Amino acid sequence: MYTSFMLSLALTVAAPIKEEPKKEMPKLTGDWVVDSIVGPEKKDAIGVKFTFTDDKVSIFEPKREKPEEANYTADYKKKIAEIDIRPNRAAPAAGMPEVVVKGIFEIKDDTLKIVFSHGPGAERPTEFKGDADKGIMLIVLKRVKPEK
Repeated sequence: MYTSFMLSLALTVAAPIKEEPKKEMPKLTGDWVVDSIVGPEKKDAIGVKFTFTDDKVSIFEPKREKPEEANYTADYKKKIAEIDIRPNRAAPAAGMPEVVVKGIFEIKDDTLKIVFSHGPGAERPTEFKGDADKGIMLIVLKRVKPEK
């Protein structure tokens, strides 16, 4: 009796614990429209569209003929997802140092929040809020749903 009790206890303890499968964060790829901006250089952003591909982002402003383009890398595995944006306008080939805008982002349903700091040497933000005095910008975007 004691042996069968110990055996069942050992089997129970040794049994693997079922972990909840990690839900993967939705990807950035697709079209997004600016919903709001908090922080420095706050300007009229109505009608501004961001289009993310696997490694590039294009920003379409109604007043510009061409979109502003940048390369980016995203790390979805960090506790708070990180994004590094490298604007194409300040290319190292032109003798200028590479500009890297460090930020964080989160996607919930059809809402994307991106937070980044302005200025050379700016540190990566750690929370989802804008602060004009500290040069931290929060951009909230809504996913553009494909037309049926």
